[in-house]
Formats: sequence, C-alpha cells, structure tokens
Amino acid sequence: MSDNRNLFTNKLDFDSPSMQCKVFDRLAVQNPLGKTQFYCLELSAGNTFDFGFCRKENVQSLLREVLTVVNMKVLRGSYERIMIPSVPCALWVKQARKYDPKSVIMWLENSLELTEEYKESLLRLYKQGMKFAVRVDAMGEIPTNSEVLSCIDYVLVDAAKPQEYADILSSLKKNNKNLKTIGFKDTCSIFNFSTNEANNFDYVLGMVQSELIKYDGVRPKWQHDMLRLFAQLYSSFYDIKEVGEIVAQYPLMGTAMKKLMSSKALTVLTLRSKTKNQMLAENQSLTQNDLRNYLVISVAFNLFTLTDKKISDINHHPFDMRNINYDPFIQALVFGKIVDFMGQELCDDISAPQAFISGFMRYCHVFLHDTEKATFSEFPLDAVSSCFKDGGGEQLGKIIRTLSLLFEHKVAEALELAYEEGMELYKDKIYNYISQAFLWADTVLKALDIAQNSAESA
Repeated sequence: MSDNRNLFTNKLDFDSPSMQCKVFDRLAVQNPLGKTQFYCLELSAGNTFDFGFCRKENVQSLLREVLTVVNMKVLRGSYERIMIPSVPCALWVKQARKYDPKSVIMWLENSLELTEEYKESLLRLYKQGMKFAVRVDAMGEIPTNSEVLSCIDYVLVDAAKPQEYADILSSLKKNNKNLKTIGFKDTCSIFNFSTNEANNFDYVLGMVQSELIKYDGVRPKWQHDMLRLFAQLYSSFYDIKEVGEIVAQYPLMGTAMKKLMSSKALTVLTLRSKTKNQMLAENQSLTQNDLRNYLVISVAFNLFTLTDKKISDINHHPFDMRNINYDPFIQALVFGKIVDFMGQELCDDISAPQAFISGFMRYCHVFLHDTEKATFSEFPLDAVSSCFKDGGGEQLGKIIRTLSLLFEHKVAEALELAYEEGMELYKDKIYNYISQAFLWADTVLKALDIAQNSAESA
C-alpha cells in the first residue's frame, strides 16, 4: 500500500491509477434460453488490464466515478439489478444514498475473510435490498456464519465441473430454496455457452449460443440484399439512389435510419467522439461517414430482426420484436465504437473511416444466425473479413485482433500482439474508449426504441 501513499501526507492517493476503478467489460447473465436476466461488470484498477474484483481500496472510485446515476442507467440497461464484483466494506453502507442497494448484486471476493466490518456491512446492505453472490469453490469463511450464509442468493459454479459441487449446492439450497446457480468460464467469447452447457445451471455468465439456421446453399433474397449493401458501404462505392430503392423495400431499415438521424443526443455524442474539445461549433454537423455508419447500423438492425423472425417461423412461434434478445447487436455496437476510437488515433485518413464498420461487422455471423466460417466466406464480405484473419486488414486488422483478444480475457496474448505490431495500448485511453462506447451504444438503442425486456424475477 505504500506505493499508493502521498509522500508528503502519508495518506492514500486516490487519484493514483492503481486506486481508480475502471469498467473493463460487461457480460450478460442469461438463462438457458438466452434471455438476459441482468448484467455483470468486469472491473479493473486503472493501472492494469487485469480484471476481477474491486478491492476495498478502489471502492471509493467505484462509487464516485462508476456508479453515478447516469452510468448506472447505461450499464444496468433496462434491468433492475447489476452484478458488481467487490467486497462489502463500510463505504458501501455510508454512501448508500448515492446509489440504490436494491439495484446491486454484489459478487463477493473469492475466499472472503469475514471481518467485523465486512460482516456488519453485508448484513446491513442485505436488509437494504442488496443481493449477494459467491463462487461455490471460494466461499471462504461464509459457511461458518449461518446469518451471512442466508444472505447468499446466487452461487457461481465452474462450468467445467458442474457435478463436482452437487452435494454442496444441495446443502445450500436447503438453507435458501430460492438460491440460483450461475455457470461461468475463465475464457470469454461472443457466445460463451452452448444450450446444453447452459442447461446445467439456472443462469450462465455470458451469452448462450443462438439457434443456427441451416441454409441450403442459397440465402433468402433479403439477406443477400443486406450483405451486398454491407459490402458496398464498406467499400464506400455505393449509389445513394440504389440505396434509397433498397430502403424502400425494407421499412424497418428506413425507420431505423430516420430515428438515428433525428436523435439529437446521438448526434451530439457522435460529434463529440471525434474531437477532444467537448464544445461543438454551431455549424458542426454529421459527416458523410457518420451517415454511412448510421446506415450500417440500420442495415444490421433490419438483418438481425428479420433473421430472428425467420427463427420464430421455423419453430412455429409467434414473432414479437419485444422478445428479441438484442445483446449480440449491443455487443457489436460497443466493439465497433471502441475500434472506431482506436482507428481515429492510429490509422491513416483512408483506413480510419472504415474503423467502425470493420469492428461492427466482426459480429455479422451473429446477425445471420450462422457460423463465422460460412458467413465470412461469402463473396460480399470477403474484403472486410480480411481484418479478422492473422496478418490481414493492415492497421485496422491489428486493432481488431488485439481488442478481440483483450475482451476474450486473453490479456497476455493481446499485449504480446500489440507489442509485436508496434501498437501502444494506453490503459487510460482504452478505459475511456470503453466508457464512451457504452454511452454511445446506449444512445443508439434509445434512438431505435430498443428496450431489453425486464427479466423474470432474478
């Protein structure tokens, strides 16, 4: 702790990067059907990319800078609660008015030592409506205190060995009949769990693989139209009249584009994301590239929605847009925007305008409910797919592959690749990009009137 103290006052220096709490990522907690119940934050100190629990020393930064009213609305989405890995120190109790304890599920630090401070704070927070989660294989001293044990609402179980703790889980459920299990993995990908894997738990940490469509060699015309339009927009060689004709055929896409263009909040955020000066000029307006990115989002929204409808038709289920799980679409928006921020800084004037669409299209196979291999072997997507292959895509490809490794929890590999490619990964900049990307994506969702359904009682 001495490294974090001011040399003159011998007090903790809370402005030190190591004392700051930053959002590294946000994972969906879903049921086996792929319906999101709430989100879980992955947190890190400001001086590292090592994510995990927010230490006691970093809780002040967490409460002051991360869990603000605006940030909570963005990070929690439309769900009642959000899971936060931390420790139940007294500061959570003292500053309970600044956040709503009922909106928090605290994932307790592994092997937690039940000090008097932690025990008293946990019990008080539980009475105020906070819920608690803990890893079943790292409960520390919790099982020794029946009062604290009764406050545990969720237990996280390693997905690699779901049966190993069956007896312990059975015993815990006798103490709390409403106890829920959450499966987790150490690695992370776009889809973390297959349906069969997810069926071993009440919920899982990460997205459940969506149902894939079996294509008989030829895609439906509407999918082909969207993929061809993606390719044209990526190349920047497109006929606006032809685009208008396609939009006329797909009202959902046209409506989405109108909503994005008419959102003042989105316009301001989009413009501010390109300048260090937060004051915008009176005559500043969206560029042609901004409008192209809006169009890319509209195409993807149309493709994502119509493909989900096709899944419903195949299964003979009634289709309702309100029941669509938009989390893959949201992930694509966030990732695309982070790539956009990095592209503006690291790429030349030719590549930088391609940054958002290149990052966003990393999720194209998800929009199609298809495999990556089948999707990116399509002729219309051949150009953009080079960004996702080793050695391809030049500077943009390097950025996308590095960020992909980072968010797949392969931090060491990401840092090694960045070093080999001569890229500097400045932690303060990356965390700022992540924060801005979540806010921007949330504004896009609001413009499109996308509100994730309230989860079943979690």
